[in-house]
Amino acid sequence: MSYPGRPVDQAITSKKIIANMKEEFREMCKVPAEHQSVGIITTDYPDILQCAVDDATKKTRIKVISCDTYYGGSAMKWSANSGAAFALISGERVADVRSAMQSIEDYVRRQRFLYDLKGDGGLKYFVGLVSPAGKYFQETLGITGNDCVAYVAGPPVEAMYAIDQALKGGDVKVAKYIAPPDHDNCAKAILYGNESACKNALNAFAQAIDQCGRDPLTV
Repeated sequence: MSYPGRPVDQAITSKKIIANMKEEFREMCKVPAEHQSVGIITTDYPDILQCAVDDATKKTRIKVISCDTYYGGSAMKWSANSGAAFALISGERVADVRSAMQSIEDYVRRQRFLYDLKGDGGLKYFVGLVSPAGKYFQETLGITGNDCVAYVAGPPVEAMYAIDQALKGGDVKVAKYIAPPDHDNCAKAILYGNESACKNALNAFAQAIDQCGRDPLTV
């Protein structure tokens, strides 16, 4: 689908694999007893990582232990490679983790979910379609493998207005709402329904963001 603005490239900023973790590390991170390996990965934008790890659960034999945004996003990072979000995944074999890490990296590079409305960095928004939902979203959102996901995010005022438009524009339900200010000072929602409904919701969200960007002071 085509959305207002310019697609923004997203990237992996750091990654490491621990082939055989120490038992204390397993307990600390709450990794399943049958898993011996973990992968650690970060991205320069937060929401793409959520979608990427979910996609990896559809293609590889791994479990997502955690996936979250840093407080303050990339503005508060400790190093140039910290990125804005962090994920920890685990698998029974190091080969499973390695395969998942490659899958995540390919997904982040391939998908065009983040848009710069005016091309000057002044207003960015996220419109991600996940069809169908993988195990990660199923487990964390309480949806099924028959559901698709419309993942939307943006600046607080614009995104809250646009989320309402997304709910009106598509026959979707709210699986999760993240009110502003969240970790990276956005408003976000993960909506679900069939693929057609999710596409309609994403389009309605994007058009509403465009409207806000063109006329921010008119109520």
